[in-house]
Amino acid sequence: MDERIKRTKDKLRVYGNYTRQIQQLEHRLQQIEDAIAWHEDWPEQAAKECGIHRLDPKHPAVQRMTIEQASLELEIDQAYVERQLLGLDAWLDSLSGDDRQIIRLVYEAGYSYQAAAPLVNLSKSGLRDRIDAICKSPHACG
Repeated sequence: MDERIKRTKDKLRVYGNYTRQIQQLEHRLQQIEDAIAWHEDWPEQAAKECGIHRLDPKHPAVQRMTIEQASLELEIDQAYVERQLLGLDAWLDSLSGDDRQIIRLVYEAGYSYQAAAPLVNLSKSGLRDRIDAICKSPHACG
């Protein structure tokens, strides 16, 4: 395999890992924000709905929920920064819709070639060849 293709695929794997991490963190943050919005007059219930319980008098659940919310926001920002440092954003944005969908399925959503191929009307080997072609393009980061 061409070294450029291998480097690009390696970067895409890391990019996908960051993307999935960001999605998980954003999902948890949304749970907390929704609970706070629904129970703005009863923050203890919001914390309870989020699975955050009082450990002891010094660590009330509401305070722990607020700390978790702030921590999640920081983790999300940091993950975006680290993902951006891979230098793939502009290249990914320049891909055609079909090529971008292939990359999203395989590297961001974590589908195997076998599972992703029918979703884009390709055979497994056709999908592999298409990904190699995408990664070999002149503007691919390597």
